[in-house]
Amino acid sequence: VIMAIIVCVLCHIVPSLVKLRKEGLDAQEKIKSYIWWMSLGFAILEALIVSCYSLPYSIYVASHRVKHLIVTSIFLVCGAMKIMWICDTISESGFGQGSSLIICVGILTGYKEMLHNMLSRQSGSIMSWGPYVLGLLGVFTLVTMWAVMVTEGCRKVKLQYYGFKHASTARDDSPVTEVEPYIPFNINPAGMYPVLTTNYLLAIPIILASLLSSPFWEHAKEILNPETSIGAKPWVCYSIYAFFIFLFNIFDIENLPKEISYYLNKIWVPIPNVKPRKATIEYLTKIQASTRFWGRLFLSFLCTSNYVVFHY
Repeated sequence: VIMAIIVCVLCHIVPSLVKLRKEGLDAQEKIKSYIWWMSLGFAILEALIVSCYSLPYSIYVASHRVKHLIVTSIFLVCGAMKIMWICDTISESGFGQGSSLIICVGILTGYKEMLHNMLSRQSGSIMSWGPYVLGLLGVFTLVTMWAVMVTEGCRKVKLQYYGFKHASTARDDSPVTEVEPYIPFNINPAGMYPVLTTNYLLAIPIILASLLSSPFWEHAKEILNPETSIGAKPWVCYSIYAFFIFLFNIFDIENLPKEISYYLNKIWVPIPNVKPRKATIEYLTKIQASTRFWGRLFLSFLCTSNYVVFHY
């Protein structure tokens, strides 16, 4: 997922990749191969780090230290690339984004243990903890409905498009038929990438604290952990989490209004009461800014509220 995010950003910044992105299906296969090789390199690096961390816990290290590192790294890399292959297979089969589905399944399997721990604390008959379970299911349903709204919500910009009838069906008095297509501006076009990027960023102090043993990073790790009583209050962690999700959903690396304006001008399809070119870009920029503001706000509230519910 990290490599996919990096390559996605580079495809809108590096001129050669920008040109390659617009060349069709063959270009997409090349970009996918770049993601694969970068993921392989990152998997090897991470496997070596994990193997080094596992040295104190292995009785095999006493006589075969190097062999332990090699064998452990190979197994970890093979597992990581196998999971990546499964993600690509799921995506190509049309079931959705493979990596997102696997992450979702991993989260749902964690809910089973959490639900068991919560119900084990409730003593008595089903009448005593029945309302508790119904309330939990109600909260879960509301969060799911909010997630669907954030994912599927969009604002439609209508276009003034004229389609000519076929010669066999056209009449002299009505040679033109007007239709009303639209451009959908999703309130959350980035999907789960802002959430994943935020989680990776907030994990950096935890990693640095374990590597450097620095008091500064130890304190930063405690601040970002709402489950500890050391450091800041839990609302500080939740605020930081919501802020970064809001922040990472701002950037438009594609310059979408300019690309849409160029394409509309190319096929001679205007927006009603809006002049082409510069005026269209300004109008679409305002539409995109207002739509994404509400999308950022909704996504931040959704993820933060889910984080709070999961914690308590």
